[in-house]
Amino acid sequence: MMRAALGVLAVMGMIATAPTAFAAPGSIVVNGSVYRDPVSCLQVSGGPIYLAVENHTDTIVIVYSWPWCRGEVTAVLAPNQSATTTGASIQIS
Repeated sequence: MMRAALGVLAVMGMIATAPTAFAAPGSIVVNGSVYRDPVSCLQVSGGPIYLAVENHTDTIVIVYSWPWCRGEVTAVLAPNQSATTTGASIQIS
């Protein structure tokens, strides 16, 4: 019985400390569309297109050539940085 209780406590501790997705405070502007407090991987098109990206968050964002943050990295933007590149999705670090 004691082992089972300790096992449950251990699992609960892992769940409580597991990393979770968080929203980056601020916004990302992509071709004029504003995405407020973006989270995880932001889909902006179904395939590579020209993108004007403005990072108004407090974290790094990475532009990928394909949806679901796959393919080649086409740009890495620091906070408050802008770039024109090609891509289909943006990862919020």
